Amino acid sequence: MTVYSVSRAIAYGLMRFLFFLKVEGLENIPREGPVIIVSNHMSFVDPVLVGATVPRTLAYIARADMFKYPVLGWWMRAVNTIPLERGAGDLGAIKAAIRAIKDGKVFGIFPEGRRSRTGQIEPFKTGAAAIALRTDAVLVPMAIIGSDKAWPVGGFPRPFRPIKVVFGEPIMLPTDPAERKDLGALTSRLEAAVTALLPAEYHRKPIV
Repeated sequence: MTVYSVSRAIAYGLMRFLFFLKVEGLENIPREGPVIIVSNHMSFVDPVLVGATVPRTLAYIARADMFKYPVLGWWMRAVNTIPLERGAGDLGAIKAAIRAIKDGKVFGIFPEGRRSRTGQIEPFKTGAAAIALRTDAVLVPMAIIGSDKAWPVGGFPRPFRPIKVVFGEPIMLPTDPAERKDLGALTSRLEAAVTALLPAEYHRKPIV
């Protein structure tokens, strides 16, 4: 067994035990071909939830400063984590994400770019759409519900607060060349798909 498969099995067991994890919609994840999982982000535990629930080998991006700790850095690389310099517009990390997809891995991304500080979904950045268009990947929306209560921003883990993960129907890329150039439209579509999977309390309130 690989470090990745062992880590995934342990993570899934812990999430089930500590947070009564429930998963819906796994049938929406294609079993082959290029795939990007697009999720909301409210807690430190969210990357673990993505890796534990997606049945295919996953790669994703994390802050580069987390790799400075020798044991943690070794483990993160072993489970296909790509370092990203926050705020640097790291083209290298984007290229690494594209390579991971072309190597057959599913790529997981939090398009908000950070954990939500409001408890509501935040505006998506265009990175997921750009990577998808470069790789012809299918986009699968994912909603994480309850992780903000199980491990809130600035707080500590709160065991036995339930978490649910829901995978929505795949989103296919537009075929029209003009539409493929509109990253904003595809990004808005992704944000709407993830929002639709979330309870109303997580929806972003309109600015009045």
